[in-house]
Amino acid sequence: MNHRNILIPVILLLLSVSQFNLFAQSHRERSEGEASIKKVYETILNRYVAEIDPEKLSDAAIEGMLRELDPYSQHIDNNNSYRLDAITTGEYGGVGIQLGRMNDTLIVISPMDGTPAFRQGVLAGDRIVKIDSVWTRELDLREASRMVRGVKGSLVNLLIKREGERELINFELERELIKVPDVSYSGLLEDRTGYVKLSNFSKYSAEDLEKAIRKMSKSKMQALILDVRGNPGGLLSAALMSADLFIPQGESLLETRGRIKQSNKKYMSRRQPIVSPKLPVAILIDGGSASASEILSGILQDYDRAVVIGEPSFGKGLVQTVTRLSPEKRLKLTTAKYYLPSGRLIQKREIATDVIYEDHLEAQEDTFYSEHKRSFEAGGGVTPDILAKGHPLSDLERLLWRKRLFFKYALEYDAMHPGSTLPFQFEASEVDSFYNWMTREKRLPQTALNRWINDVDELVDSTHTIYKDILALKNSFAELELLYKEEVFNENRVQILSGLEREIANVLGGNGARVAASLNHDPVIQKALDVLSSSEQLQEILAGKSD
Repeated sequence: MNHRNILIPVILLLLSVSQFNLFAQSHRERSEGEASIKKVYETILNRYVAEIDPEKLSDAAIEGMLRELDPYSQHIDNNNSYRLDAITTGEYGGVGIQLGRMNDTLIVISPMDGTPAFRQGVLAGDRIVKIDSVWTRELDLREASRMVRGVKGSLVNLLIKREGERELINFELERELIKVPDVSYSGLLEDRTGYVKLSNFSKYSAEDLEKAIRKMSKSKMQALILDVRGNPGGLLSAALMSADLFIPQGESLLETRGRIKQSNKKYMSRRQPIVSPKLPVAILIDGGSASASEILSGILQDYDRAVVIGEPSFGKGLVQTVTRLSPEKRLKLTTAKYYLPSGRLIQKREIATDVIYEDHLEAQEDTFYSEHKRSFEAGGGVTPDILAKGHPLSDLERLLWRKRLFFKYALEYDAMHPGSTLPFQFEASEVDSFYNWMTREKRLPQTALNRWINDVDELVDSTHTIYKDILALKNSFAELELLYKEEVFNENRVQILSGLEREIANVLGGNGARVAASLNHDPVIQKALDVLSSSEQLQEILAGKSD
C-alpha cells in the first residue's frame, strides 16, 4: 500500500479543518464584538440619565475606534474636510499647519510655506500642548483641526513644546485664507541650475512641475534642483506623475500592500520622461518631507536618477482610502503601505504604542539596493545621500520670527520707501536700522535678565533699607543687559539680514519672491549647487559598487 497517497489527503483535510475552525472563530468573535457595540449603543441611548444625541454618540464611537489605530485614519465631515478640499481647491481658512497625532500627543507634521505658522517659526515635530484655552491631551484630531481653522483675520494661540527647549512657546497666529500653490517658486540659479520649490502634491502639481522644467530648459538649464523640504505630501497620483517626468516608461515606481487583495497594487511609469537622463538632478528633503514627497525622492534615489541632499524625511508611508459614509461624512482609513522600487518601506516603525492590531507588513529585510547596487538601510523614511542642514536658529532669531518683527519691519519699510522693486537686497547697515526701530518701538525681545530686572520691584519692598542698593544694582544690570543684547544682535547679523530680505521680498512679491530671496543664504542650496557642478562627485555618489 502506498502510504504517501493516503497521508497527503489526510494532511490536506486536517489543514482545511484547521482553517475552517480559525475562520469560524474569527467570524464568531467579530459577530460578538458587533453585537456588544450595538448593545452598548442602544443601552446608552435608552437608559443614560440624560438624553443623548444619537448622531453625536455614533461619531464619538467612531472616533474612539480610530484613535486606537494610527494618526492618519480619520472620520471626516463637512467641518473637518479642509485638508482633502485643500488638495483639490487649494484654499481654506487657517494658519497653515498639517496636524497629526502620535499616541496622546498632537504634533505638527509640517507648516506650509508662506503661511502664518511658517513665518512665525512653527516647526515640524512641534508638540501642541494647548489651543487657545483648551489642553490638547484629550483633544481628538478632528476637533483640534476645527479649532485651528477659522475666519480670516481672527487669532488663535498655540502653546507648543519643542524638543530641546525647556520652556513652552506661545504662538499668536492670525488666520489667513491659505492658498498653497504646489510650485511656489521656480527659476535659474547662477544662470545654469534650474530650481523648483514643490510645496504640496495636489491635482495639478505634476503639470505645474512639467511647465516649470520645460520653461527652464528653454533657458539652457544644465542641472536641476527639486526642493521638497517641508512638503507634507498630498495625492499619490501627483507624486507618480511627477516621477514619470524622470523615469523611463514601463519601469516600476511603487507598490502598495495591504491586508486585502484590493489594497495590493503596482504602479508603473506611463510615459517617456521629459528630463534628459544626462541632466544632473538633486532633490532636497528634510524632516518635514512626508508621504508623496518621500515617494518622489525615494523613486529618484532608487533609480540613481537624483542625489538626495538634506535631512532624513518624516517617514509617512501609509495609504489612506476614503469611503463615503453619508452625504456629509467620510471615513479616511489606512488600508496599505507604500514600498519603493527597491522594496524599502517608507513608513517609520513607530506608528503608535499599545495598539490593538498585529502588523504583518513589516519589512523583513534590513538592507535594500538601488539600480546601481547602492545600499539603503531599513527603518522607514528616506535617508539623504548627503546630509546637509540649514543654519540653526539662535534664540534671538526664534524670538524675532515668533513676534513677526521681520515682517512688521518690512511692512513699515515698504510704506516709507514706495517704488521698491524685486529683486531686493538690503545694505548691511539696515541691520542697525532694524535694531534702532525695535528699540524705538519698544519691541526688543526680552532676555531672562531683562525679566528679572523688571520684576525686582515686586520682589523687594521699596521701604526696606536695602532698596537703594537693589535699585543701583538693577540699573547696573540694565546697562549690562543692553550691551548683551547688542552683542547677541551683532553675532546674528547675517541671519538677521537674511530674515529682513525674505520678508521685504514677501511684502513686494508674495511667497514666491520670499522663497527666491531665501535661496541666497541657504547652505543646503549651496551644497546642492556644489555637488551638481562636479560631475566626478555626482558620479561617485550615484555609481554604486563596481564589479
